[in-house]
Amino acid sequence: MKLKPLIALTLACAALAGCQSVYDAKAAMKQGGYQKVMMDTRDLNAFPERDQTLVLNWRAHAKMALGYRDSARVDYLRAWNIMNHGEGGGVAAANWFSERQKWWMGDPYERAFNSWYLGVLYYQQGKFEDAMACFRNAIFVDTGDLKQGEFAADWLPAFIMRMRCFLTRGDEGSVKMLLDEISRLEKDKANFDPDCPWLTVEAQKDANVVMMIELGEGPYFTAEGHHGSVRAMNQGQYREAFAEVFINGKKLGTTYKIGDTFYQCITRGGRVMDDILKGKAIAKTTMIAAGATAMAVGHAVGGKGGAVAMGVGALVLVGGLLMNAEADTRGNTLLPGETHLMMAKVPPGDHEVELRFYDSAGRELRDMRQVGLKLKVPETGDAVLLARSHPRYSIPTESQAQADPYAGLGLKKK
Repeated sequence: MKLKPLIALTLACAALAGCQSVYDAKAAMKQGGYQKVMMDTRDLNAFPERDQTLVLNWRAHAKMALGYRDSARVDYLRAWNIMNHGEGGGVAAANWFSERQKWWMGDPYERAFNSWYLGVLYYQQGKFEDAMACFRNAIFVDTGDLKQGEFAADWLPAFIMRMRCFLTRGDEGSVKMLLDEISRLEKDKANFDPDCPWLTVEAQKDANVVMMIELGEGPYFTAEGHHGSVRAMNQGQYREAFAEVFINGKKLGTTYKIGDTFYQCITRGGRVMDDILKGKAIAKTTMIAAGATAMAVGHAVGGKGGAVAMGVGALVLVGGLLMNAEADTRGNTLLPGETHLMMAKVPPGDHEVELRFYDSAGRELRDMRQVGLKLKVPETGDAVLLARSHPRYSIPTESQAQADPYAGLGLKKK
């Protein structure tokens, strides 16, 4: 029959429509770490337009981790503008074909991290007003519709750094306002440690060193259920539970958890697309069954009527095969599992930091120990250190922070 080639072509088109073309950053990290991610993503135009916002976030994260702060800031800002001011694209195609046809715009926690990293980079550069705007945006995108009884912003890293920005202005009243907001949050240890000692105005005023220590791997998505139409949220697996900080060989103290990425992932509410995918899964099954039945009946009847029935059945079958109900599993897999805080008052000057990481039983993970991290405390203002358990971040010199990571490679700047 002539219908057989049509059905074969349809199956091929359906497979192409559902393919996930996005770069596998997690696999690249296992192969060559941040360096491989940075080099693999240097040509943004090599990726489909729908994936480029996510790729920008990966590339920025890799650059930041390797110490290229200025270049990372440019990429984070470019992604920030798309995620906060763009409407995206591919929505119509996603309603019939794969959800991955849509531009990746990130979940609320992913947008919050984008603003957070951009703000930290601005803060380290001394651009406090820009940093303040970024931290404010991180809080904004983490807030649901309060009139509808949805979640309030409860990711403390953005609150802490926004307080630091207010203190650069001498605005203690706004610091107290933010602390009052935190005091009204549910004290869920899965999200943050309510015993964190730096949640007072006095503690914030007294400190001149802020260390944000990231632990573990963040969540990732898989497609489960009928036709893969359910987007499942999975927690990253990691051993580290807390860290101890030493300065110049002397123990400064133990970190406190102020953010859990998986908690943020699972408490941000549902998506409009979830209901669409459920409907598509039901429609896909119905159309395939109806089309196949009509073709079988038409073949049995024969003649002109049978041919018409077979033709209609084939069209319905083709539509069912082309419909893709699988959930979009793209996500920022470079994010950490937890964010911990250490604050202190340290004399101005050059210091060396040592980080030791421990599992939940209190056993040190010696392979993660980091020594000789440079920390320069200014006469006024803060020293901000962003570090990670594994894979660890580089603490750059000023020239490295301003360097172009692609210099000398014969590549155009993106």
